[in-house]
Amino acid sequence: MERNVRITWQYKDNGTFALLWGDTAVLTGYAKAYHVDGRGIDTRTAVLKRQEMTHGERGQVLTFHAENGLCLTQRLSFSDDGTPMVSCALSAQDGQPVETNRLLPLIAEGLGDNAPRIWKSIWSKMLLVPYDNTMWLRYEAQPLRAGRKSYDMTVLFQEDSREGLLIGAADFSVWKNVIICSGTDAKSLWIQSGIADEGTHDSVPHGSLIGESVESARFYIVYGADYRRILETYGDLLASGGTHLTWTEGVPFGFNSWAGLAFRLNADNFRKTGQFLREVLRPMGYENQGLTYMNLDAGWNAIPEDRLVSLVHELHGSGQKAGIYDSPFAFFGKDEDIEKEIPGAPGHCFSEILLRDCDGNPLARVDGAIPLDVTHPVWRQQMEWKLSRFVRWDFDYVKLDFMTHGGMEGCHYDRNVRTGRQAIAAGYQMISAYLSPERIGKPFFISLSIAPLFPCGFGHARRFSCDAFGTNEDVEYVLNAQTYAWWQSGRLYALNDPDHICLLKGVFTDRDSLEGEARARYTSAVIAGTVMMLSDDFERPEARSRAEKLATNREVNALAASRVSFCPVESAGASASAAFTAAVDGKQCLALFHWREGDETVQVECGHAGIRPGIRYKELWSGEQMQDEDGVLRWRAHGCDAVLLREI
Repeated sequence: MERNVRITWQYKDNGTFALLWGDTAVLTGYAKAYHVDGRGIDTRTAVLKRQEMTHGERGQVLTFHAENGLCLTQRLSFSDDGTPMVSCALSAQDGQPVETNRLLPLIAEGLGDNAPRIWKSIWSKMLLVPYDNTMWLRYEAQPLRAGRKSYDMTVLFQEDSREGLLIGAADFSVWKNVIICSGTDAKSLWIQSGIADEGTHDSVPHGSLIGESVESARFYIVYGADYRRILETYGDLLASGGTHLTWTEGVPFGFNSWAGLAFRLNADNFRKTGQFLREVLRPMGYENQGLTYMNLDAGWNAIPEDRLVSLVHELHGSGQKAGIYDSPFAFFGKDEDIEKEIPGAPGHCFSEILLRDCDGNPLARVDGAIPLDVTHPVWRQQMEWKLSRFVRWDFDYVKLDFMTHGGMEGCHYDRNVRTGRQAIAAGYQMISAYLSPERIGKPFFISLSIAPLFPCGFGHARRFSCDAFGTNEDVEYVLNAQTYAWWQSGRLYALNDPDHICLLKGVFTDRDSLEGEARARYTSAVIAGTVMMLSDDFERPEARSRAEKLATNREVNALAASRVSFCPVESAGASASAAFTAAVDGKQCLALFHWREGDETVQVECGHAGIRPGIRYKELWSGEQMQDEDGVLRWRAHGCDAVLLREI
C-alpha cells in the first residue's frame, strides 16, 4: 500500500462519503441497514444528526436518523497502521433493542473525473472469491456484472496496469460477508454483513443479532499500483492480529492414502507404503528434516485399534510420523442410522446433535452429509472422545474434512450462538485447544479440508482447492488456486495445502497420468508453500518407479521445503496463470506450466514478470540451462508439463 500519500475520509452532501487517496477519490459510498421487521435506513435519505472527526481529522463517525425510528452509525476509520476501514451499527432512536441479519456499511461507487480507471474501464476485473473449496469451486477474475458475488473479500483490478482496489473483511467471528456487484451499470459494489445463499451452501437465512446496537464486520480498503501486492498487504493485515497457528516443524513431506487407496486402505498396504517411503524414497531425497509423514485418510476406521496403534508405533520407531482423518462437523450415516448410539457418547443418538432449522427439521444434506450442531454438549462429548483417542494413539497430524458443515445457519442448542460463523468458531476453538502443544506436550499438525477460507486461525494448513489428482485438468485446477490464493500461505495459514500429489493414477481417475502431467502436478505442489503428500497405489511397480523418478529431486524438494509460495505473473479469468515467480534464498525462481495437449511455446516477458533480463537459470528437472532472449523467456512445451527454474 502506498504510504507517501495522505488518506482521508470525506463526508459529502446527501448522506454520501468519499475515500481520498491523495487527490484521488478511490471510491464514493453510502450505507444501509435493515431491521428484521422490514424497516430499513439509507444514509442518503436519513438525516445526519451528529458528525465527529477522528484519527487526526482523517476519519469520521456519522450518526443518521430515519423517520421510522432507526439509527445508523457510520464509522469511517483507520487501523493502527493507517489502513482505511469502514463499518456501521444499527440501533433504535428510543434505545430499545434492534434485531438484524443484514448490514451494509459500504455501497461503493467510482464517481467523478478523478476516480481510478478501475471503475471506468470495461476491462476491469473483479476477483470472485468462493466461500469455501467444496464441489470443485474455483476462483474467478471476471468483468463487473450485476449480481456477481465474492465472499468476505474482493479486489478490483486492471489486467494491463495491475492497479487495484481491495475491500476485505477484518472480522469473521459473527458474520458471513459478501461483496456483490450491483447496479444497472455494474459499477457499484455492495459490501454486506449477513449472507446465506447457495454460495455458502445454506438452506435457511443468516442468523440475526439482537442488541441495543448491532455492528457489522469491519472492512479494510487498500488501493495501490499492483493488485498482487495489495492482496499480500491484506494478508499481512490479518496476520498482524495473530490469525494463524504457527508451525516451526518444517514442511510435511509424506503420503496420504485417499487418492491412491481410498476405501481399499488396510493395515497391510499402509504398512508397506510406509516401508517404501522410508527405505526407498527418503534416502533418495523425499523428506524434510529427515522425516516423512504417513497419513491415513477416510477408511482408516476399518483397521482394528490394536493394529492401528502398532502401525503408529512402527512408524515412530522408524523415524516417521503418523496422521489420521476426521470429519467432525458432518454426519455421513444413512437416514436409518440417525437413531443409532453415538460412539463416545453412551446413551445418546445422532438425532440429538443434528443441526436443525427453527421448525425443528434437520438441515438438508450438503456434500452427502447432514450438518452437526457444534454447540451441543453431546457433540462436544463425542468430539473429546475422538480427539483423546488420536492423542492416546500418538498421532502427529490430523486432516479435518467437510468443515463447512460447522458454519451452517440453523437453530443451535446454545441460544447465545445465533450465526453460523459464531458456531464454527466455537467448534474450531474446541478442537485447536484440545490439540494444542501446551496441552498434549508435542506439536500436532492440523490441516483443514473442505473448509471456509474464514475464519482462519484454527489450522496450520488449509487445502486451497477441492480434491485434485494427477491429470492435466487437475494441474490447471490447482494452479487456479495458486493464481489467486498464493498470498494466503504464511499469512492466513502457516502453509497452503495443494492436496495429495497423484503421480500415476488415483482410484477415482480413469487413466494413468503421463510423465509430463505428473511432473507438472508435483511442481504445482512445490510452489504452493506447501504440504507435500504423495498418493498412489505403490503396490503397482509403475507407481513406485514414477515416484522414484519425480519425488526424489533434492533441488526441487528444497524449494518445497523453503515454504515460499510463488506469485502469479498474471491473472487468467477463471483459469490459471502459466507462470509464477519467487525469490528463494536470494535467488530468482520461476515455474512455467502447460496443461493442454499438443506443442506450444510458453513465454514470459521479463519486465512484466518483474525479473531481471539476462539471468541464467538452471532448470531443476532436466539440469539444463535457460536464459531469456531480448527480455523474453521462452519454453517449448510438449503436452502437459512444467519447468522449474532457479537463478544460477
